[in-house]
Amino acid sequence: MPALRKGSPSVEDKVRAELALIRTQVPGVRGSLAATSDGLVFAHDVPDVEPSQIAAISAATLALASRATVTTGCGTFHEAVARGSDGYLAVYAAGDSAIVAVVGTSSLNVGMLQYRAREIIDRIAAYSTQIGAWGAPARPSTRAATATPAKTRAADGPALPRRRPAAS
Repeated sequence: MPALRKGSPSVEDKVRAELALIRTQVPGVRGSLAATSDGLVFAHDVPDVEPSQIAAISAATLALASRATVTTGCGTFHEAVARGSDGYLAVYAAGDSAIVAVVGTSSLNVGMLQYRAREIIDRIAAYSTQIGAWGAPARPSTRAATATPAKTRAADGPALPRRRPAAS
């Protein structure tokens, strides 16, 4: 049985409410989700599709499109839209550590999506540090990092597994 919540809604509830607004304000939107930039679902409003698959492909889209915009001198990534024979997938940067993905039907008006969704995504971006922290691994203490010989520490990051030598 779920615990009863007292007080204000959680960040996840607030983000889920923002995602629901995208569906209600833009005809042709099938659903949307917010995820960490590495593809972990934080909140979703996608009834007929597996959200973890959308989050993973959206994170890959973010990585590729970010690299493409930087390499071509187009600045930092904001959004990418993929059009298929039966619909659309739009991926938006929501702050530094979150993404929003929107799945639409083939009748989706992409211009209306861009117009209506931008303000909603900006509100979700305000929660991006909390979303990003949700998916980030806990930083091990110095003691734990030295006690685990199979791990090495990056200069400013979490413990990383050592690479195995290439098999001969």
